[in-house]
Amino acid sequence: MIGTIVALAIVYWYYRDAEAKGRNPLRTAGFGFLFYLIPAVLWTWLVTPSLRDAATHNPTGLYVFVYSYTYILVGIACAAWVKWKHFN
Repeated sequence: MIGTIVALAIVYWYYRDAEAKGRNPLRTAGFGFLFYLIPAVLWTWLVTPSLRDAATHNPTGLYVFVYSYTYILVGIACAAWVKWKHFN
């Protein structure tokens, strides 16, 4: 649920910025969605299983939080980096 809300916020962010700069807003918003989604999915497939394994051996609240929501932070970081680097 949180990941979906963040994805929609990133799409809105890219859309509004493209509109303000006179670019194609739908295409740019689609790119923003992909720049969030692809790193988040790759993180979930490649890194989360090992984090989940570590969390089962030491089930504190921090480990559970890290393996549950880090993909969102990775997606945000990648989308923000691409926007800063290529869409300014």
